[in-house]
Amino acid sequence: MGLVRSFARTAAVAAVLAAVLAVVPSGSPRAETLEDVRERGLLRCGVSSSGAGLAAVDDSGNWRGFFVDMCRALAAAVAGNADRVEFVETNSENRFAILRNGEVDVVMEGTTWTLQRDATFGIDFPAVYLFDGQGFIAHRAQGVSRLSDLPAGASVCVLEQTTTLRNLEDWMARTGVRFRLKRVRSTEGALSAFFNHHCDLYTSDRIGLYAQRLLKAPDRDDYVILPETISKEPLGPMVRPDERRWFDIVRWVFLSTVLAEEKGITAANAARLREDPQDPEVRRFLGATAGVGWGLGLDDDWVFRVVTQVGNYGEIFDRHLGAASPLGIDRGLNGLWMNGGLHYAPPLGG
Repeated sequence: MGLVRSFARTAAVAAVLAAVLAVVPSGSPRAETLEDVRERGLLRCGVSSSGAGLAAVDDSGNWRGFFVDMCRALAAAVAGNADRVEFVETNSENRFAILRNGEVDVVMEGTTWTLQRDATFGIDFPAVYLFDGQGFIAHRAQGVSRLSDLPAGASVCVLEQTTTLRNLEDWMARTGVRFRLKRVRSTEGALSAFFNHHCDLYTSDRIGLYAQRLLKAPDRDDYVILPETISKEPLGPMVRPDERRWFDIVRWVFLSTVLAEEKGITAANAARLREDPQDPEVRRFLGATAGVGWGLGLDDDWVFRVVTQVGNYGEIFDRHLGAASPLGIDRGLNGLWMNGGLHYAPPLGG
């Protein structure tokens, strides 16, 4: 009798599970994102229009920038070529939902890693690819060089549904400064309001301020980025929380660019160093000997493709944000650990 009940209970549970599975939307993410990417031969990467150097569409209709190259690096590793990317535009309102519902495989943009997002938003942050902080841009005609130069009641354009708004509110409560906050729903709307003098200030991540000034300002010399930083903003890629292997792949693709820079491997010299018998670890890292792909479910040439097709971390940063770019932003915290920065890649191990 107990056995009959057990079978009946099992059958009932199976029926319930079957009914639940039958109503799962067809657009829901599958359990294996890596297999999805391989089947379609294309990585779907969420990016937002963050400004020149970060992510913007050029005159030919192509996405360019630091975040874009992070998408391309991942595509090189998992889809076999850095150009096998479908870019899906996101914004501050839909970026989490687009990821959760499976419209993209990963989001690469300026989202800050926080406890609340990590623990309650149904997303994970595999790494930090940019260390930033929240700053302010002002109209040069105002004659201000610091926040303290602004009169009481100065207005600030700020995006809703962002850590930027909360940081500003917390900073005002802490310091007693009273700004008038003009909450705007989109980056485009906030920038338009600021450049049209509807706000005295616009606040966002500092790297983003440089990028937006270059891309969107009527005349970049008319605007000054103030020196104050009121928060720490660790920016990283986002993935869904239900796949450990995909989490590890996204993390290690980024870390491979850092480790390549640490070891002096560039897009130009990777092929030569791959055959260098003097450094067995570099040979293994670049796939000349077996092992670097096995634990991730990738082939052993994935790092070689990332570096030769996209570059190491320093090359990517300098090309879009640093010395080789119109922005000319100093590496600062985004330098390697041996140069006083925060980027540090664990060893390959064995």
